Amino acid sequence: MLIALGFQVGGTFLKTPNISDGEAAVGVPRWNYYSGGGFSNIFSAPKYQSQAVSNYLTNFPPPYGDDIYNKTGRAYPDIAAVSLNLSIVYDGRVMLQAGTSMSTPIVGSIVTLLNEARMARGKKPIGFLNPILYANPEAFNDITEGGNPGCGTDGFAARPGWDPVTGLGTPIYPKLEKIFLDLP
Repeated sequence: MLIALGFQVGGTFLKTPNISDGEAAVGVPRWNYYSGGGFSNIFSAPKYQSQAVSNYLTNFPPPYGDDIYNKTGRAYPDIAAVSLNLSIVYDGRVMLQAGTSMSTPIVGSIVTLLNEARMARGKKPIGFLNPILYANPEAFNDITEGGNPGCGTDGFAARPGWDPVTGLGTPIYPKLEKIFLDLP
């Protein structure tokens, strides 16, 4: 999870080798891999995510009581990226890996590209970007399939809009670039 930049990243996978067939949240029992997500028991929800999280809790309430999750806690992830079946090179061999340790660098790279585009136009780096992300959900592929089962439950389900499995969804770089270049 990309905590250093102030946001957290979830995981998705491509449903087929054809990217236009879309993505689903990673909760894949046959690979014994699940993406995290939910609500913090320590940190309270920040104001910038209140509308998105409220929409989820109102329209798609999880079937759990307060003893299972803290619906007033900081919700995560904020966004997601592909995190299953990605190639790495380890000890001279190419192998497939999975996890948010795969999706987080993808998102970090996107933020780097956004900062480079801004600096090429003489603008300052982005800084804290969460409020901008939540104000622009159209800049993400909304993931509405899959879930994150675990801890003896079915977990949370991916649903339209923000959800505690894939957040706002996966970035659409050209839309994000336009948004961030239009900022002062």
